[in-house]
Amino acid sequence: MSEEGPTVFNGRYELLRHIARGGMADVYLARDGLLNREVALKVLFPEFANDPSFVERFRREAQAAANLNHPNIVGIYDWGQERGTYYIVMEHVSGRSMSDVLRSTGPLSPDRAAEIAFDVAGALTVAHAAGLVHRDVKLGNILVSDGGDVKVADFGIATALHGGTDAGLTQHGSVMGTATYFSPEQAQGKAVDGRSDLYSLGVVLYEMLAGIPPFQAETPVAVAYKHVQEKPQGLRERGVNVAQSLEAITMKLLAKSPANRYPAADDLGNDLRRYLAGAHKIPGKAAAAAAGVAAAGGATAATASQTAQPSSPSSASVDATTAQPVTPAAQPAQQSGAAPVGAVADPNAAAMAAEYPGGYYYEEAPRSGGGVWRTAALVSALAILVVILGYLFVEFLDALGGGSDNQVADGDPTIELVDVPSVLGNDVQDAQATLLEANLKVSIEYQTNSEVPGDQVFGQDPPSGERVEPGGTVTLQVSSGTQTVVPNVIGEDVGAATAELQQQGYSVLQIPATSPLDPGTVIDQTPGAGVALAAGEDVEIVVSSGPEVVAVPDVEGLTVIAAVDLLRNAGLTVSTEQLEEPSEEIEEGKVVRTEPSVNSLVPSGSQISIVVSTGFPQVVVPQLDGLFADTAITTLRNAGLDPIPVFEPVPVGSPQAGRVIAQSPAAFETVDQDSPITITIGEATEETTTTTTTTTYPTVP
Repeated sequence: MSEEGPTVFNGRYELLRHIARGGMADVYLARDGLLNREVALKVLFPEFANDPSFVERFRREAQAAANLNHPNIVGIYDWGQERGTYYIVMEHVSGRSMSDVLRSTGPLSPDRAAEIAFDVAGALTVAHAAGLVHRDVKLGNILVSDGGDVKVADFGIATALHGGTDAGLTQHGSVMGTATYFSPEQAQGKAVDGRSDLYSLGVVLYEMLAGIPPFQAETPVAVAYKHVQEKPQGLRERGVNVAQSLEAITMKLLAKSPANRYPAADDLGNDLRRYLAGAHKIPGKAAAAAAGVAAAGGATAATASQTAQPSSPSSASVDATTAQPVTPAAQPAQQSGAAPVGAVADPNAAAMAAEYPGGYYYEEAPRSGGGVWRTAALVSALAILVVILGYLFVEFLDALGGGSDNQVADGDPTIELVDVPSVLGNDVQDAQATLLEANLKVSIEYQTNSEVPGDQVFGQDPPSGERVEPGGTVTLQVSSGTQTVVPNVIGEDVGAATAELQQQGYSVLQIPATSPLDPGTVIDQTPGAGVALAAGEDVEIVVSSGPEVVAVPDVEGLTVIAAVDLLRNAGLTVSTEQLEEPSEEIEEGKVVRTEPSVNSLVPSGSQISIVVSTGFPQVVVPQLDGLFADTAITTLRNAGLDPIPVFEPVPVGSPQAGRVIAQSPAAFETVDQDSPITITIGEATEETTTTTTTTTYPTVP
């Protein structure tokens, strides 16, 4: 603005100082000379003033918000056009945005956060009733005045719920807003309604309580993807000391499906009002019914109901510098902990049930008969366990009471037990003869053992020293001989590995599998290296067939979020670096192409870059004055522009003859590629009458 004196818009609004800079406008503190009051004046950036879509969006902000009358909505007073741009005059809120508050103070107290969310819900109720969705509810658009009042600002991207004249301005599939506060449907470019604003308010409430938003990532695209795919971490799981009911309200707002959120902003307001009135737990229906009976039947419950009457959240006085409550109007006596035995779960339940409509965050209480059935099932299980233990105990006593060490009581006659001899280390034939001589049977199990010579016994069951009945069986573990050790062939070529294993006398089985390694490389083996294995046994080797190949899917014309989903579902990763380029066919903000290109065969898991359109290509008009006609035409065509030559008579012998003496548009202006550029060329003539002719030059290939 001018430094020579005060800048005044419309002869009325004198700019005092710069306040802030937004995405498409500067905001100034100004004085309304007519009404002698301070206002905020938003001035559209000059580079946007010539863009009809930006101007329409700017105008819509003024008209949409000017029709909203609510104490929690920033008022709009005037708008107009001046100095080659457009401006809006609005209410000046002396205070700070909630984003500034959180940066300086950290997380808010749960009660103050709920109060702010309650006020925002009230503003959204009015906007939604008027058919407007804000689409950009965030901490930066929530202002707290020095007196503690909460104001919602910036309806700049609000859209009509029911079509109207603005229907073409925010087409289905476009993504507008701030990624940190996107609803899942906004991130996917789907249609939005008032429940989308409630999701964004849920992100705001979460951030006010936790100090950080529920989803964070390095790029806006990654944040938007988390809104669509990931579940937010619970507040109390994150370590935030917040009441059960307030956490339930916040998580309900953050439901992925709009159908699982609050139906409307006033429903959210009712639950926040309950919380602020002292409902810090989530009672069941049985507790609510008990509270109702107590309230109707006794003087004590009636007194409790009267002392717990809820007050409006805005009635608390507020410290403007910290946005924290100083003296709440109603503070519950006990915010956490279980109720005393025999007492109603929530002493305020009866009063709140009469004052407010039914809540949305309350959960179903367990059925009253469930405890009896669980007790009966537990008793039955214990009885069965006692019977089983009794049976096992009787069997144990029978085993102990069967006679002396040398006899088995099995009627008459008495049987003498046999001592099992030790045959460990014996040759298998000698061991077998020893056991047969002791009137025992023999079972032989051959096992590989690299430390014991072949046909030598290295184990027996039962062991020596035990006494068994005559004719009992003794199992011998006999070595089948020493073995070679399986070599390590992982990483070798399949041919070399097979030859090495076969040289050791093993049979080789090949199993193909995809892997990042070169085809034909051994990536695993069974048994592993170093395992002792007799010759003739099988060794399995897993051979790489190379990486799995994936065709890059076609994402041209999709939104960034949709393209990322499609590429990831195809088994590919997406580069976090977003590339941009102009396009004549693809609208701004959508995908032009990928690198590698569509249908390219790439290994699964490969990283793909997406190129996003910046809109129709723009060209800067070159300086042509004084150039010969042929040179000017060639220059324009090389710049991607369409030369339109016209001729203007000049005196014979004039230095302007055959040269460019004027051009339109002027030099250094930015125009769309292929735009026509008119160049006026001096033509020497002896005629005194001024004429203008147009000559069409042949197209230069």
